[in-house]
Amino acid sequence: MNTSVDKTQSLSPILTYAVLFGCSLVAAIVLYGFLASTGIWESKGAKLGGAAAGFVIFFLLSIHGYLKLNTSQNNQKKEQTDGRIVALEQEIKRLTSLEIPNIECPNNFEKIISKDFGLGFAKPREWKNHPEQHIGVYMQPLDDKVQAAKFRGNITVTVTPLALLDLPSDPNKISDEMLKAPFLSTQKLLLGGEVDWKSTYVANRRAMMATFNYQLQNNLDVIISVEGAVILDEVGRRLFIFALHEAEQRADESRKLFRQLLSTVKFLP
Repeated sequence: MNTSVDKTQSLSPILTYAVLFGCSLVAAIVLYGFLASTGIWESKGAKLGGAAAGFVIFFLLSIHGYLKLNTSQNNQKKEQTDGRIVALEQEIKRLTSLEIPNIECPNNFEKIISKDFGLGFAKPREWKNHPEQHIGVYMQPLDDKVQAAKFRGNITVTVTPLALLDLPSDPNKISDEMLKAPFLSTQKLLLGGEVDWKSTYVANRRAMMATFNYQLQNNLDVIISVEGAVILDEVGRRLFIFALHEAEQRADESRKLFRQLLSTVKFLP
């Protein structure tokens, strides 16, 4: 940064005009006092001669020159500032594109970004976060329909490094059958029914989809529908699990939201 320019531009207008006034006065004294110059200045009925005329002429010329120079400097400074703003905006866009994926939110969804776990997705806006989970448990809003179903639907999102799992260290050696393990364990724990499997991809990562039902143990009249996806992130060497638990009579509505959520998943670099 040019400090000399900054100091010049930081001079107060009063000081600037005082300097120009003094310089004009000195010039008038020298030319019309010691050098015996002559001159007349006349404007709108006012008429000055000799040193007074010289002073006014020098002062007005100095002011004109100063204003012209000041305008030029201001224009140059504005161009430099505009250039810096454009450069900063471009750098912000570049950094944003590297760190945060472009996630398209369906209506009434909101973005969730976890830099710690390298994941971004959109969730239903009304479904609130449960803060004790790694990435999140999103709970269905309470209303009369939820209370009538005697179960509050939820979407869970968890992540586990492959190094903590009993899986091959090479992600390419992890088979689809191995990806079934988390939901097989859940089915066994919940005494669930038969699991329907579907091999697929989520955000260009291999995934295994699972659906099954189970009875709520504290109320066997309530049937819960489970739909989930186990996603293998080979690049980050992590296993992501997305799971929906919902009362059977509300399953179709919530599954639609869950599948919309999965469609927005993006992995951070």
